[in-house]
Amino acid sequence: MTPSTAALAAGYVLAVPFTLFTPGFLRLWRRREPWTYACAQGGAALIVAGWTAKGNVPSAVGNAAWLVGFGTAYALEGRKRASAG
Repeated sequence: MTPSTAALAAGYVLAVPFTLFTPGFLRLWRRREPWTYACAQGGAALIVAGWTAKGNVPSAVGNAAWLVGFGTAYALEGRKRASAG
């Protein structure tokens, strides 16, 4: 197994349970547990690194956009909740 394939495998194992499956996403978004956010974002970063190492630029850019977009949305939601309560 090449390092890029290992990065992709580890990244998907970390990110998918908290982004694609409803119970994981609700735990991440509603409960705001820091470890779930770290797993999702760390996994996404590994996915970007894996696709970049393989030379697949469109996949790397798409996943990087998700990484930045989700991080921004998560931070904005946290600020909104902090100011509301």
